[in-house]
Amino acid sequence: MRLLNQKAVLVCTISASVGLLSAATTGIGVAMSEGNIVINSASTVGNATVFNGSTVETQSAASQVRLKDGAQLRLASESKATVYSDHIDLQKGSARITGYAANASGLSVRAEGKSSASVAVRDQGVVEIAALTGDVHVFNAAGFNVANLVPGRALDLRAQDAGASAPSSLTGCAVKSGNNLLLTDETSSVTVQLRGGNVKTGRRVQITGSMVPNASPASGASQVINVTNVKEVGGTCKAGAAAAAGGAAAGAGAAAAGAGAGAVAGGAAIATSTAVIAGAAVATGVGVGAAAAAGSFNSTPTVTSPTVSVSSGRVGAFN
Repeated sequence: MRLLNQKAVLVCTISASVGLLSAATTGIGVAMSEGNIVINSASTVGNATVFNGSTVETQSAASQVRLKDGAQLRLASESKATVYSDHIDLQKGSARITGYAANASGLSVRAEGKSSASVAVRDQGVVEIAALTGDVHVFNAAGFNVANLVPGRALDLRAQDAGASAPSSLTGCAVKSGNNLLLTDETSSVTVQLRGGNVKTGRRVQITGSMVPNASPASGASQVINVTNVKEVGGTCKAGAAAAAGGAAAGAGAAAAGAGAGAVAGGAAIATSTAVIAGAAVATGVGVGAAAAAGSFNSTPTVTSPTVSVSSGRVGAFN
C-alpha cells in the first residue's frame, strides 16, 4: 500500500511538471516573413512560433506577428523587439501596432481595440509616433498621460530623467468647466487642470508649472498643474481646444483635442511646437505624417497559414 501511494505521488508530480512545462512553452502568436527573421538569435525563413518574451529581429524584410488574442504587430526591416502577450519592448527600428501596446525609450504607446499606430526609435532617445487609425495614447514610465493622437497626427517624444516632478510647459487657451480651469495643450492634446497663476480665459497662453502629487483632477483632465508662470503668446483660441478641455477624458478619448493648433493636415505637420508634460518633451513631427510613417509597412508577406490559431481579443494589461 505504501509503495502504491509513493507511485501515485510520483505520477502526480510528473503530470504537474509536464503541465507547467507545456504552459511555459505555449506560443503566443506567429511571426511571418518573406525573408529571414531572427528569433532568439536563431535565423529562420517563413513562419515561426513566437513565445512570451521572444526577441524578434528583422533583416532586409519586414515581418508580421499575429497574436492569439487578435492583436497585430508589424516590424519594419532592420528592427528589433522583445514580444510579450500584451506589448512589445521596441529596441531598434520601427513597428506598426494594432490593438496592442509598445514600450520604447521609457514611453508606453497604446493603440487599443481597432486603433493602430506607427512607433519608431530614433537617435538621442526620441520616439516618433503616428496615429494611423483610431485614437492613440502615450504614457510615461510612471503611468501619466503625456500625449494623445488622432489619425493623421504625428509627434516626436523624449522621456526626461526628472519624471513627473519636472516642470511642465504647455500652450493653449484656458476654459472654465464649472469651478475649474482647464487647458488643453496644443501639441500633446493633453488636458490639465490649472491651479494658481492668475490665468485668464479666452487668451492663448504658455504656462509653466509642476504637477500636484496625489491630486484628483476635475473631469476631463488627466492631472493638476500648480502654475508658477504665465506668458501670453497671442494667436487665436481654437474651438476644438475649448471643446476638448470641456469634456474629453485623457486616456479615454481626449485625443479629440487634436483640432487645436499644431494639428496635422494631409498627413504632414504644418507647424512645429513643443511641450513638456510629466517629464516628457513633446514636439509635433517635423515633416512626418501618418502616410509617411506607414510607408515602411506597405508590402504584405505571402506566407502559409499560421500554425497557431488567432481569435478576436484586445490588449489585457493596458485596459
